[in-house]
Amino acid sequence: MKRLGIELITIEPGYTEARVPFQEMHEQQDQYVHGGLTATMADIASGFAAYTLVAEGERVVTADIRTSYLRPGVGETILSKGWVLKPGHNFYFCEAEVFMIRDGKEVMIAKSSSTMAVIKPR
Repeated sequence: MKRLGIELITIEPGYTEARVPFQEMHEQQDQYVHGGLTATMADIASGFAAYTLVAEGERVVTADIRTSYLRPGVGETILSKGWVLKPGHNFYFCEAEVFMIRDGKEVMIAKSSSTMAVIKPR
């Protein structure tokens, strides 16, 4: 997160938002946001959303993620919003949406569905 310049801007139980200013290092060959960063933004938002609900000392890791790319990412800022659909003892089922902020408007560029595995302390 730190290397890419991503910061969490909203942290609530079962919901988080992350953002990063769009920079040249985030571009693919046609100057759109790279799909890897788009998926990373979805993973961060949904993973931290799950983390807000686990018991003290527990952690979560991504067990599965599927990202659908809806349109090329062009804009000034990349924003992701993630939430927990269903918490469980061993797995949390989450979703996230990724937006580009263009001229002050949010344009959805991707949507993801993920499963976060709970890592319990020994």
